Amino acid sequence: MRTVIKIEDMMESNRVRVFDFDKNIPLEQQLRCPVCERDLEVACLLIGEKTETKIRYGLCTNCGYMGYMDRPSEKWMVDFYNKDWDKAFPKTQDEIKRGTILPGKGVKSQRYLTASLLEKINPDKNKTFCEIGSGYGEVLSYAKEQGFKTVVGVEHSRHRAELVHQALGFEVFHGEFENPKVQEKLSLLKPVGLFFSHHVLEHVYNPAEVIEKASSLQEIGDYFILSLPNAMGEHINYGLFYLVHLHSFTKESLELLLNRHGYEMVADNSAYDDNTIIAARKVQNPQPKLSRSKDYPAQFLKKIQKGMSIDSLGSRLQELYWEENYDYDFSAAKIAYGNDILAKVIWNIEKAIAFINIKHRRFTVGYKMLLKKIQSGTNLPIEIRFPDSIKLLMK
Repeated sequence: MRTVIKIEDMMESNRVRVFDFDKNIPLEQQLRCPVCERDLEVACLLIGEKTETKIRYGLCTNCGYMGYMDRPSEKWMVDFYNKDWDKAFPKTQDEIKRGTILPGKGVKSQRYLTASLLEKINPDKNKTFCEIGSGYGEVLSYAKEQGFKTVVGVEHSRHRAELVHQALGFEVFHGEFENPKVQEKLSLLKPVGLFFSHHVLEHVYNPAEVIEKASSLQEIGDYFILSLPNAMGEHINYGLFYLVHLHSFTKESLELLLNRHGYEMVADNSAYDDNTIIAARKVQNPQPKLSRSKDYPAQFLKKIQKGMSIDSLGSRLQELYWEENYDYDFSAAKIAYGNDILAKVIWNIEKAIAFINIKHRRFTVGYKMLLKKIQSGTNLPIEIRFPDSIKLLMK
């Protein structure tokens, strides 16, 4: 028997917005693992009851990779990043100029931990430094401060690319990394001594192609620094419900993907279970360092049970919310009501308050859902139903 959960609603916050996934979105299928090319097993089913939409979320039992088996077309995703990504709360030029990756509030940020890998490797600073997904330019500025002679970025979001160029003066190539026009520009700067990618690989449509093209622009001895969510520790909100995270890699699956394209892991700064932060070097004969003997289906089941507090959900509507702290951990809280009508009334009042707070850019709780358990079970796939269309989270 499988577990069945019904999510009545999700609440927007100043961190994420709720996206209705309906039949108007063109879909493409990913039926094989992009890492080891084995068939994916269906680990979870997302179902929109009224719209009769269905999304399969897959798991590779060989390497632990997870990702959407049914996803928007590549063109749809490219258009989204070009037009809509992070448009709600863009940074100003002054904010970009003040931006830094250095630790704040007594905590070492994930981006800082990633950049700190430079202390463990010895890249040639006379060669090009390129950040894939350069965002608002904090890492580009850091690389320049570290002495790299040529510093460039690649950024999918047009408004981010333009803002960084205007505010900081760096050359930022707009477009997806694997785009032929971007590759042509980068080929003029090769060999690229160091590629840097912070929380990007999980967003790209074809991650294997990104690693392959990066390798083609490098020489033996050059480096690739990567950070991305670790599928085993990543919260379920960022995996299953966050549409822009098309992929979720275990550390083992990431290593396997890098090995296939000539890279060997040489340093690890992974400070938390939910993130992988590694440096890899291009070598003649890459060797794996990690074992892939885990029971990935059991770990996925445990992950979703913990992330959604499934074991303690009842048949009445409950409000479930998570708050993210500086250690990148989540604390969950549940509010159970005496009946479903009362739960919906209180929920709608909270939604109205959240809407006002978001409009005025006040802090709101990161993630909220109104849900209940229909059926308990221990078999995969887990089934998650929505009364109307499937609701997912977007930035």
